[in-house]
Amino acid sequence: MRIQVPTQLSKERNAEFRSLYKKHYDMDISIEEANQEAYRLFSFFAIIIEHTPQYHKH
Repeated sequence: MRIQVPTQLSKERNAEFRSLYKKHYDMDISIEEANQEAYRLFSFFAIIIEHTPQYHKH
């Protein structure tokens, strides 16, 4: 079973992601760049979660 990773954020979450990105990296990113970065982050966590024994117990 694979975790479905969203390919884009809602308007509100995208704005929040861009705000946090600006705060931590002092860089402004576009809406599309935020969606891409969020996708990469979610994909990373999905891989980690999918490879934990607890995930396969459900």
